[in-house]
Amino acid sequence: MRRSQGWLAPDWRRTVLALVFAGAGIALTLMSVWLAWNVLNAPWPAALAAARLNIVGGALYAVLGLIGVVLTGLSMTVALRQVSARFMGADFSASGGDDPQ
Repeated sequence: MRRSQGWLAPDWRRTVLALVFAGAGIALTLMSVWLAWNVLNAPWPAALAAARLNIVGGALYAVLGLIGVVLTGLSMTVALRQVSARFMGADFSASGGDDPQ
């Protein structure tokens, strides 16, 4: 089989995907630092302090969850070539890499 001219080579695609995941991880980390800075250093009116802490805490949970997704995707993009799982009798297996041609 011939590769389509519109797609990048697998190594190049992996590199681009790794860079995208790394950029997303950096952006999410900077957002979490900004949220933490707001908790520690921003002026808080006493009447709104509890509500704002609740909102910032929820946002930090979301950012941390997304950082976990980014780290998992980055590790799979760079390190793993084969993934398999078994759950309640169902099997799943996927492998990637270069074509032998």
